Amino acid sequence: HAPPGYAAALIFPVAGVLLNDERIRPYLATLIHVDQQFTFHGPFERDTTIEMTGTVERVRERGGAYFVTFAAVGAKNGEGVLESRSTFLMSDQAAAESATDRPEPSAGDRGPNEEAPNRHPAKVGLVLTTRKSARRADLVRYAAATRDYNPLHWDHETARAAGLDGVVVHGLLMLSWLAQQASACAAGPAPITTIKARFRSALGPAEVAHVEAVVADVSPDEGEANLSLRLVADNSDVVTGSAVVNLTGVTR
Repeated sequence: HAPPGYAAALIFPVAGVLLNDERIRPYLATLIHVDQQFTFHGPFERDTTIEMTGTVERVRERGGAYFVTFAAVGAKNGEGVLESRSTFLMSDQAAAESATDRPEPSAGDRGPNEEAPNRHPAKVGLVLTTRKSARRADLVRYAAATRDYNPLHWDHETARAAGLDGVVVHGLLMLSWLAQQASACAAGPAPITTIKARFRSALGPAEVAHVEAVVADVSPDEGEANLSLRLVADNSDVVTGSAVVNLTGVTR
């Protein structure tokens, strides 16, 4: 079975259709992935075809910026296995170029990149932490694997022109780190029921982030647990979120 983070590779073929639409391109002078939610209805089994359908659900305009809610559904033999909901911020006005020109690390530089811990019994108050970091070369590989080819993740000048100090780590790669951490309390081939993330700031390649999962509560039948999630760098939240995890290993 593929891990929950594989959901990123499933949504970008349809998200790419949206973002490459000629009607949308004028509004991509600024493009920010604001938040993401995945709901899993079953495992991603190998040698399985999953059909993806994407829909623009809502567009809200605020001060010349457009908040676009994009939903995607994945089905196997007509049965749903994945629901995705993304919020993108789009604008036809480019951000001011960053005044800071951060030197990029070499392609192979990376900080500590620890594996998520082995499964732990879910008890209220349990805190699980690991350290994560990505090489610039990792970002290129991730772009190829998921089809998320946004140049903010691999081209320095494009990132600076968008108001960033330099290249930044993909939001969905950071979400996959949170999913790994959440899965440490879960069981079975579909360990996560739902995961939500809000992308609050940027993380650069080779920078070290601490991934934290805290068990907030456990259901009375001990079938599920609610976790709060954080990705922290330099004592600031980069990503915050939550997850409901499956403690029984049985798909519901």
